[in-house]
Amino acid sequence: MPIGRAPRVLLACQAGTGVGLGHLSRTLVAARALQRLPQAEVQLLVQAEPLVHAGLAAFEHRVIPPGGDLAEAIDSAVADVLVLDLQAQRIPADFPAWLRRWRSAGRKLVAIDALLPLRAELDLVLMPTFHFVPPPGLPDGAPILHGWDCYLIDGDAPARPWQPGPRVLALTGGSDATHLGQHWPALIDAQLPDGSEVHWVTGPYAQPPALPARPRLGWREHVAPSGLQPLMRASDYAVTVYGVSFYELLHLGVPTVVFSPYGSKDNAELAAVAAAGVARVAADEREATQLLAGLMQDATQAATLSRSARDHLHTPGGERLARAIQALLT
Repeated sequence: MPIGRAPRVLLACQAGTGVGLGHLSRTLVAARALQRLPQAEVQLLVQAEPLVHAGLAAFEHRVIPPGGDLAEAIDSAVADVLVLDLQAQRIPADFPAWLRRWRSAGRKLVAIDALLPLRAELDLVLMPTFHFVPPPGLPDGAPILHGWDCYLIDGDAPARPWQPGPRVLALTGGSDATHLGQHWPALIDAQLPDGSEVHWVTGPYAQPPALPARPRLGWREHVAPSGLQPLMRASDYAVTVYGVSFYELLHLGVPTVVFSPYGSKDNAELAAVAAAGVARVAADEREATQLLAGLMQDATQAATLSRSARDHLHTPGGERLARAIQALLT
């Protein structure tokens, strides 16, 4: 679909309670990369509760409520390209019909991971993962991009090698969906080395954590920060649930322990992470705390993880996505 004017791109995503901010973070990275295309007009549509996010200010954007009609909102936008980053559990039932309608109207349809089963209705699928195994029964259709250069991560990695220090960043996700904040701080306070400084992030949709009343360690709670990059860059170690923020930490070379509190959903990805040697992988928050305590007392191992993470995750995925979308339009 060659067009003789500036391409108009709509990026649509979901955020909020039960979703967190991962989809929005990825969408903003993609939007910034697409904004660098020649004369591209970029706008965002976010389905979420009332939302304040510093990254949205750079773009024309609209926020619709969780109960709003997402497909109708997308349909009403004036756009040549639709970039869709939705949560799998919240894809509208009638979305396949909408995809066919938009595509028949000449719009280019680009999806980020969750719409993979609808590949036949799409023009491009970006899988922000280095570990991609096509699921059984995956239909033919749109090309699939995946690899270490497909993560939608912003910012340059630090120029200097990692050095040990006392600052630990603890991340449970934007909504802390499994309520780790109610018991995990006590485990951390009991097991990390003396002198550790724990920086706990309470997401905008998370309940207040049960921080220790008489802590052994230094604690600081960061409530709904507008972005995690400054905290990540200032951290010497991190412990996090599996998700977008984990890969942002790897990009910055922060020695990290990761786990998934969501049952077996992320087992395959975490096994691949462990095999790649870019982070320590735990079965749950208890093992994660133990592994972190050990990592903080082994600077050699931490430095090795930092180097490996940066070696693997050094190419910005937003640029690859922008180039692929530009190719769709020529």
